[in-house]
Amino acid sequence: MSGVNAGLDGSDAKPTPVANETGFHVYHDATTDWELSETLLSAIAIIRNTDPTKSPIPLTDSVDPDALDALFADTYDGRERNRGHVVFTISGFEVFAHANGHVFLRERTGIDEFDRR
Repeated sequence: MSGVNAGLDGSDAKPTPVANETGFHVYHDATTDWELSETLLSAIAIIRNTDPTKSPIPLTDSVDPDALDALFADTYDGRERNRGHVVFTISGFEVFAHANGHVFLRERTGIDEFDRR
């Protein structure tokens, strides 16, 4: 089952373009077995129409995947982390990941091909 869920109501399985933006929205459902890093990589692969097993997306060049996955995980005493966000760039996108599960990927303009890998 895919952890990428683009619709705000959970009805779409692909990243959706954001109106009046050069970007996309996906929803990370923390109740699935997928980690945030997996949702993000899957979304980029879908947007770029690539197979991530044949064309790896260099997440580790931008952020530590384990740290990203732990950032909004429940605390050790079981409390939900439902506030905050993190912003970083990867594969030609500026990524805005929010604690509420909403992830926005905005295409960066004026980047060279090296930044797209």
